[in-house]
Amino acid sequence: MPYSGKSYVSHFLEKQGENVVDADNMKGLGQWFDKNGNKVNFFEGASKEWLDSHDFLWDKNFLYSWIEQQKSTVYLFGLSANILDVVDLFDKAYYLDISPDLLKERFSNNERTNLMGQTEEQQEAILRDLSEFAKKAKGKGLIFVQADQSPEDIYKIITN
Repeated sequence: MPYSGKSYVSHFLEKQGENVVDADNMKGLGQWFDKNGNKVNFFEGASKEWLDSHDFLWDKNFLYSWIEQQKSTVYLFGLSANILDVVDLFDKAYYLDISPDLLKERFSNNERTNLMGQTEEQQEAILRDLSEFAKKAKGKGLIFVQADQSPEDIYKIITN
């Protein structure tokens, strides 16, 4: 989920010497699409209607090829509408589980550079999708990690 702490935790892992990659920085992995499958650009003021008719998707073939090229353990941090369709490519997949209250708190203390989640409509869409996505993630066998823990504690969980 956006605002769950992926960037915060990834920076901590990086400081510990882990091989960390932010999916948002992987050129060729993700792209916004309309419901007809056409590539589109996300824009800062995207409305609820726009979000309801578009998805940010990862290219599974691109991701598979990228993973095959990795020589050591890598921690990939990111989110896409089809992420649950690509988790089978990974040895382990984690879900930073965040409560609606903590999510709302993080909305108000926003220092993100990612444009998604900047408007009230976008934040409402994120909150609306939260519990449904968590149910699907649990059904896919993702390992749940509480997002309100310290990065040290999360590090211990995912590296053991």
